[in-house]
Amino acid sequence: MSISSDGLATLVAVVREGTFDAAAGALHITPSAVSQRIKSLESETGRLLVRRTRPCSPTADGEVLLRLAEQWDLLRTSALAELAGEPEEQSTDSRDQPRVSLPIASNADSLAIWLLPVIAEMQRRHPVSIEVLRDDESRNTDLLRSGRVVGALTSEPGRVRGCIAHRLGATRYLPVATPEFASYWFPDGLRGADLARAPMVAFDRADTIMATLIRRHTRRSVDPPTTYIPASTEYHRAVELGAGWGTVPEAQIAPALARGTVQLLSDSHIDVELYWQHWAVESPLVRALTEMILTTAPDHLV
Repeated sequence: MSISSDGLATLVAVVREGTFDAAAGALHITPSAVSQRIKSLESETGRLLVRRTRPCSPTADGEVLLRLAEQWDLLRTSALAELAGEPEEQSTDSRDQPRVSLPIASNADSLAIWLLPVIAEMQRRHPVSIEVLRDDESRNTDLLRSGRVVGALTSEPGRVRGCIAHRLGATRYLPVATPEFASYWFPDGLRGADLARAPMVAFDRADTIMATLIRRHTRRSVDPPTTYIPASTEYHRAVELGAGWGTVPEAQIAPALARGTVQLLSDSHIDVELYWQHWAVESPLVRALTEMILTTAPDHLV
């Protein structure tokens, strides 16, 4: 089986642009040439790679080749960056050294609590520019499968094909509220009737942590009034300000608990397992980032 570089580049363009015509414009070739390249690539691999929908989308086999294309680009740009540092270039300004793009996926809480210092240290030590695509930890593997990121923080233990997975630990979420809120809305603890009417703060409409904890305390279906705060730092501030009760990472809310500005509503907690999955490529940059994540994350997880 042979796979042409032109075919891979065309596949990336079709998926990124959404149509064969738009991909043709991006590649400065004709739409018929785009179609021919995709057909040739599908013939070379013996697989259907693109769903001819609007917008076009990759099949599972197409996602494999998209990852290959992105991996090749990472290895190529990494090699060019190393070549830029050969002896004859040592007299040039180090600030002109080209940087390799490393797109990764993270959930908001990890980014706010412990990942940002890792990113800063990685960029101090290595010639990289890191792009963070932020989504829920339950959905980040989709970004990995599509080839859009080189690594992802995810709650899915199943290894993505072509990737390596490392368990990091679990983020512990505690149900908390201000003392005033707790005494008014939950005088007898987290009971079903009170959970149904007490204002609640959720991250977004896909947030399942609150629903999981509610199910532990009541068998009835409840639909409490909910304020949505889709940002990690602002979320726990909203709870600390009394906007409602919420489940906040222990690492974030510990100082407020110590000050007494919030209190625990229950001994129950939610642990969300976290994994770092990354491409199985021999890239010194991916390896360095992985080592930093594996070293830092356990200090903030349980």
